[in-house]
Amino acid sequence: MAEQVKQVTKEQLAAQLLQVYETKQPIDFFSNVHNLSVEESYEVQQVFAAKRSKQTGKEIKGYKISMTSPRTQALFSASEPAFGTLFDDTLHRGHTELELASMFSPLLEPEIVFVLKEDLSIGAAEQEILEKCVLHAGLEIPDSRFADWFPKFQLSDLICDNGVTGKVVLAASGRDDLTQEEAAQIKLTLTQDGKHLDTGYATEVMGNPVASVAWLTQKLGEKNQYLKKGMAISSGTFLSPIPLAAGSYSADFSHIGQIKLEVN
Repeated sequence: MAEQVKQVTKEQLAAQLLQVYETKQPIDFFSNVHNLSVEESYEVQQVFAAKRSKQTGKEIKGYKISMTSPRTQALFSASEPAFGTLFDDTLHRGHTELELASMFSPLLEPEIVFVLKEDLSIGAAEQEILEKCVLHAGLEIPDSRFADWFPKFQLSDLICDNGVTGKVVLAASGRDDLTQEEAAQIKLTLTQDGKHLDTGYATEVMGNPVASVAWLTQKLGEKNQYLKKGMAISSGTFLSPIPLAAGSYSADFSHIGQIKLEVN
């Protein structure tokens, strides 16, 4: 009976998150009421992802990885990153225009996006990932269904809310010939309206963004799941997140290329 109650709760929480897309009214943190474990939070996310895919007809197209630095993990007393699910309508390729009004309270994070040329084996390690992926310049736009969410949410809220997935913008082309050493040396320069905002380095992402994707393959492998051809993996931010505002953004990644975003 207790397990049935838990399942009902997970269904209800996932339904509440989905309803926010329709009402455009963010809700209160689940952590204010429910003491969910990490595993239970991922179960809510899984129910949410399945319901959203069925409701919208949008297929699951990959994952995003959060909390890839010791600094961000420390905020939640966590010992590892967390992930969320990407859909068809989450991903935008090439020069992209987005409307602030279409989002809730978005942030901006420059990230390398790995796109799979073929399936990865369960628990694939760094070398296989590099051999089977194209690395693209990217910008992730975290967004949440919770009101006044950043940086006040708890780890369970982040995981339940699909890793606070909003949008992921990636360059139309990338590189598939980098070594692990070259991937670790990538430098990021972020500008807004031609003005320098910040500079970041790949080492902020678990020492190397390839290690971040390897963590995800291990995490999924625990449930006998693997990353499939065509999926996109947003691997973790080079910088602390900044509030997304109107303007023209450009993220220039050495060795990889550039991605531009217009926000109106």
